[in-house]
Amino acid sequence: MADGPIAGAIRSKLEAALKPAHLRLINDSHKHAGHYARDGSAACEAGETHFRLEVVSDAFTGVPLVKRHQMVYGFLDDEFKAGLHALAITTKTPAEAERK
Repeated sequence: MADGPIAGAIRSKLEAALKPAHLRLINDSHKHAGHYARDGSAACEAGETHFRLEVVSDAFTGVPLVKRHQMVYGFLDDEFKAGLHALAITTKTPAEAERK
């Protein structure tokens, strides 16, 4: 499935900022139909309001979980302003990802 404009922006920004070893972005917006609608928002129009994100990056080494999430939210400020409503985030370092 091709990325829409919000998903494309999320991928592009996180790849540039975090240089991830792994990035998986899943659009769950269809599961939330009617739950959230901001009339006229770019995300709503594109059907891109709810996502799950998995990121593995060395950038998270030594960074507490809350700070990792704050980093991601900071990179995606424009997308939230455009109507991105919910982002479920899993962040790991490469060492953490290997431990599974």
